[in-house]
Amino acid sequence: MGSPMAQNLIKAGSDVTVWNRTKSKCDSLINLGAKYKPSPEEVASSCDVTFAMLADPESAIDVACGKHGAASGMSPGKGYVDVSTVDGSTFRLINGHKYATGTLFLEAPVTGSEKSAKMGS
Repeated sequence: MGSPMAQNLIKAGSDVTVWNRTKSKCDSLINLGAKYKPSPEEVASSCDVTFAMLADPESAIDVACGKHGAASGMSPGKGYVDVSTVDGSTFRLINGHKYATGTLFLEAPVTGSEKSAKMGS
């Protein structure tokens, strides 16, 4: 659902920077005008607010807190919004890493379908 959500942000005129473990999955977004960065760390470093949407707790933790994860690129005043649908202990772990960097963390899990995301609802 992340790609349709990013497409809606781009179409609305937002400045969007993307990353995916499989770069080719970003191609359609890049073609729409998104910028690409080679790691979550570089995305977080270049953006005021970073959104993350991952499929499972392990991936969410790795992208947020792992080597070259978003936490490494965060600084005070930046925001991290995790819209992954994962358990509370995963969010608490991620929040601990973000708190240590002086950044703001918002847990905002999404529900629905890719079709709903494409429609912008």
